[in-house]
Amino acid sequence: MPGTERSFLPTPGRSVVVAAGLVAGSVALLGLAYAAGWLTPEAGGPAGSAPPAAGPSPAQVMWRLLLAIAVVCALATLCGRLARLIGQPPVVGEIVAGLVLGPSVIGSLAPWLFDAVLPAEVLPNLGLLAQAGLAVFMFTVGADFGQDRIGRDRGAIAAASLAIMAVPFALGVIAALPLYPALAGPSVDRLPFVIFIGTALSITAFPVLARIVQDCGLQGTRLGSLAMLCAAAADVLAWCALAIVMAMIRSAGPGEALLSLALTILVGGGCLLILKPLLRRLADRYAASLPTPILVLLVLGLILGLAAATDRIGVHAIFGGFLAGLVLPKVSMPVAQVAEHIGGLNRALLVPVFFASIGLQTDVVAAVSQPQVLAAGGLLLAVAIIGKFCGAVPVAKAGGLPARSAAGLGVLMNARGITEIVVLSAGLGVGIINHSAFTVMVVMALVTTMMAAPLLRLLGPSLRDPSATDRLPTGAYANGDATRAIS
Repeated sequence: MPGTERSFLPTPGRSVVVAAGLVAGSVALLGLAYAAGWLTPEAGGPAGSAPPAAGPSPAQVMWRLLLAIAVVCALATLCGRLARLIGQPPVVGEIVAGLVLGPSVIGSLAPWLFDAVLPAEVLPNLGLLAQAGLAVFMFTVGADFGQDRIGRDRGAIAAASLAIMAVPFALGVIAALPLYPALAGPSVDRLPFVIFIGTALSITAFPVLARIVQDCGLQGTRLGSLAMLCAAAADVLAWCALAIVMAMIRSAGPGEALLSLALTILVGGGCLLILKPLLRRLADRYAASLPTPILVLLVLGLILGLAAATDRIGVHAIFGGFLAGLVLPKVSMPVAQVAEHIGGLNRALLVPVFFASIGLQTDVVAAVSQPQVLAAGGLLLAVAIIGKFCGAVPVAKAGGLPARSAAGLGVLMNARGITEIVVLSAGLGVGIINHSAFTVMVVMALVTTMMAAPLLRLLGPSLRDPSATDRLPTGAYANGDATRAIS
């Protein structure tokens, strides 16, 4: 009839009775099985065996992982903004956030809070995300570096960069010789250890340096341009030295080390000479027509694929991420936009997770309680600072910069930031250094980065004065004219 609801079943009452009977029969069947002992914990297993230990379900692990990421990112954001308020780059606050989350602060003062935020079941997944974030970070470093920035004075820039790296490298190698028993990994030889320490002391963090130059108003000046160019070139030299160390430490002998180096050169040359122009042609032809999700997958596949390749040939995955940034066709607007979005998402989510993983491996309290380790850390800090000044100041003065600007270059070259921590993490991961060395050198990276902005202010406003620094025209850095800084 109109206005009445139609029943899905012709005889609903009978279906209810039948359903009730089936449910009752199922319950009775289970009851008989339990009474017979078939459903007791021992059923089906060896006599006297205990039931398997209950662990968190995948849903619980995922929830705890998301909670940990949220807490890590929130603390990193807060500390980064606090760092900006006191005139420091945000990365300083993010490094501090990682140390706070580890055994140095929360782990020792409030273990219950540490277990609540970072329970044991999420740590492996957190470490995996940290490694992915590290590879993507190195991709952004490679994408920010280009040979077109070196300009026409490539020889002068290369010589300056080599000097700025060579002096702290040599001093670091000499200083590391007596520290080998206290800071080396359990089974590493002396030679790769001292080369690694020298390399770590010669690092300058190009991304952090760029931010300091911008915040201090030095962008476009001779000092700022020279600092950025030398940092970019010196870091490439440092990555090459680190690749040699990785090949030495991960190989079984000299022959295998030489093979790893040869494969590294082959992969790097193939990427720059073959893959880079090929990707550029493909991007020019197809990038505009591909959906954004497909481009994201392709870029991520390039990053992780090259990271896996370099790890497989015996160096480290970070080199693959760096190569991916170098070969990415940045002239293609869709690809460049996707790369920028990936870098921004990584910066907001996975880089803080990487800092948290660093904090888990850093115990400042344990390090400072050992006089030998504390003295070694003080020595490395002094050598790191002096080495950069001794390499940078003579180069800057020879290039015509005033004394204050030359000192400013030494200050800027000491900003090690996250790049230094990446290198230290790689060294700890393959056993070149122990946890004590890792801790004191993370603190060294933090101190040398924090001192940059205050010392630049102490040197005075003349560093930002166009008449004193010969400010370059707008856009000069992009087209290579910034290399007049040393002419």
